[in-house]
Amino acid sequence: MKYLFAGIRLHKVLQVNIIRNRKSFAEHKMIVDKVVIGEQAALVPGHFSYGQYLVDKLRENSKNGTALINGETSETATFQRLLQDVVNISVGLQSIGLKRGDVVGMCSESRIEYITTAIAVICCGATVTAVNLQYTKDEMLHVFNISKPSFIIGSSSALKKNGAIFRGLSFVKKIFSFDGASEGSVPLSSVVGKDVNVDTFLAADVKGWTDVAYILYSSGTTGLPKGVMLTNLNSLYGAILSYNRSKPGTRIQTVVPWYHGFGLMSTINSLAAGCIMVYFSEFNLEKYLGAIQKYKVQNLLTVPPIVVLLAKSPIVERFDLSSVSETWCAAAPLSMDTIREAMKRLPNCKGIFQAYGMTETTLSATKDQVDSGNQKVGSGGCPLPGIKVKVVDVETRQKLGPKEKGEICIKGPIVMKGYAGNEAATRAIFDDEGFLKTGDIGFYDEEGYFFIVDRLKELIKYKGFQVPPAEVESVLLQHPGVAECGVVGAPDEAAGELPTAFVVAKPGAKITQQELLDFSASRLSPAKRLRGGIIFVNEIPKNGSGKILRRVLRQKLQEMHKSKL
Repeated sequence: MKYLFAGIRLHKVLQVNIIRNRKSFAEHKMIVDKVVIGEQAALVPGHFSYGQYLVDKLRENSKNGTALINGETSETATFQRLLQDVVNISVGLQSIGLKRGDVVGMCSESRIEYITTAIAVICCGATVTAVNLQYTKDEMLHVFNISKPSFIIGSSSALKKNGAIFRGLSFVKKIFSFDGASEGSVPLSSVVGKDVNVDTFLAADVKGWTDVAYILYSSGTTGLPKGVMLTNLNSLYGAILSYNRSKPGTRIQTVVPWYHGFGLMSTINSLAAGCIMVYFSEFNLEKYLGAIQKYKVQNLLTVPPIVVLLAKSPIVERFDLSSVSETWCAAAPLSMDTIREAMKRLPNCKGIFQAYGMTETTLSATKDQVDSGNQKVGSGGCPLPGIKVKVVDVETRQKLGPKEKGEICIKGPIVMKGYAGNEAATRAIFDDEGFLKTGDIGFYDEEGYFFIVDRLKELIKYKGFQVPPAEVESVLLQHPGVAECGVVGAPDEAAGELPTAFVVAKPGAKITQQELLDFSASRLSPAKRLRGGIIFVNEIPKNGSGKILRRVLRQKLQEMHKSKL
């Protein structure tokens, strides 16, 4: 197979194999001109096709037995089945006109068909856009008007809830159901190819540097959700980094929904690396712990609320978790106390490791070094191979040295192409050196380990889900009794942050907290609801240009919390 360096555009093709590099970052790291640089960039196939790479890897693993296990129902799928289903679905979708550049919307709970269909769409040269099942009508319309899918594929429950919305979109040509015919949709099985030869199948040709594999939704550093365009190269490079750090046959458990970028890409890339994935469509602690015990799970892919439960829930002690050797946590930082308490429940676990990144960086940009023997608790780790990370002064934009706090900025083959249909937002998030501005405040130490300490951006993180304050504010302002409002996140160890609103009532208006909670809850998906409550105030602090001073609101929350202690 032909390979190229991903970090730079080389025209000379290298006839090499991907090397599983397990050396620690410490042996290769560099800090040059106040930029922390990861190991040498990984090698990627010369075809730059994410779909072809995934099919090739499924072929390699096709004799390895079980690939996916539903932790709730015990349903399983082998690598051979996944390969056959991917090829059958891809050929079927191409037969009805799905082609390079088209977009397919996916709306479903986590299920085996979700994974095979997503890979099949990518093999057509098309783009997958995954949407949250719990989006409200307005949220669904907002994101689909960004990506404009030609086809929508979903489960019966998702189509029952959202079918009328989907049918009202002029750009949607057809709606398919995983579960057979339903109102306004046709069974996906009706177009799927039958026993297509997997050995001769080739994914559609793509321009890997520019053709988009995923459109996933993020608010970036501010504002309403935007469509993050991850190219075939972005996705392929992320998959190869996962491959280089994975051992085939490792049993990994995930509970992150597949409509979430972290859940979808980490699952697909782990399967490509030959790992066995235990998954859930929803979280139940007893079932989650029972699956670890039953399937002798070795690695856990988690978010902070699960680690908190591992640390504190008395239920944990009823289960044998001795098989767990690694736990990975993403989406938000963990406290050292939580890590220590959780480790006491995982007797053979080498550590609870963390990574740092965002949807715009194809997930992880920095990662703990498991085998280096130099894990730093509370750190997001060091830059991955081919990645450059710098910290800049928020005002002057000058690069900062070790232990100096500023905005973290990232550059490399994992950084997105841009925001779909939003050139202004794309320009705004990149600096003049081509680094992506993360909106996160942090620092690196003398060894190149990064630590996140604050968030410059307005985004609230609730249980790993992104909550744009502006979106919640726009809903509250629809209430006739609300004059002004400002939304921020209240720190919460279990959830990360709880959306909390400061509200100024209109003169003479008599509104209660419960009234506003009910009003907003009916218009927002669960992750965006005001679980931190509503605080009535006389004014919302603003700067000279009228922008809400959220840091002042956050400071008020901290003061209120301290006064209760």
